[in-house]
Amino acid sequence: MSLAEQRLTEFMDTLASGAPTPGGGSAAALGGAMGAALAEMVCNLTLGKDAYADVQEEVSRVQAACREHRRRLISLVDEDASAFDQVMVAFKMPKGEERSSAIQVGYRKAASVPLETARHCLGVLEQAATIARIGNRNSITDAGVSALMAHAALHAALLNVKINLSGIRDRAFVEETTDLLADMEDRATRKLRETQELVHEAL
Repeated sequence: MSLAEQRLTEFMDTLASGAPTPGGGSAAALGGAMGAALAEMVCNLTLGKDAYADVQEEVSRVQAACREHRRRLISLVDEDASAFDQVMVAFKMPKGEERSSAIQVGYRKAASVPLETARHCLGVLEQAATIARIGNRNSITDAGVSALMAHAALHAALLNVKINLSGIRDRAFVEETTDLLADMEDRATRKLRETQELVHEAL
């Protein structure tokens, strides 16, 4: 059974266990998926309401985007665990060039998965800001929680990217990725601030 197919209590028990996976990367993906689901919920509470007739088309677009982010992030819960397992397998190989190469491949994969998680979390933040602006006023705090969840999940994912970058020898790749992370962090902070301002203005 995949991690995503476990009952919530079972997943939490697995997460709390002494096993190396699932870990922070999987938790980040799950947190991002929860953020996406909340933004999608606000969309569903806005669609079909006469008071929001003029924004139905835009809300439908936000809903579809959130659904895609949610589904992909749920998949990344398992992919993150698998990527780290690949690194562990590489370290157990006999010492030599093949082992070193496998470790580098493993680290790249282990960095790329949480990076994708972070990208989707940034997408959720963007959609949360939009639905906080145009969505059902009665659910605006849910949009705010969506943004907070996605922001935390993004930073959690980036921590996992950074720890895996530390094992990669390709300095050009590391520097390029590090610059990308800084840009993502900046954009995420701005989107969170935008959403929280909208939420607090409505309270």
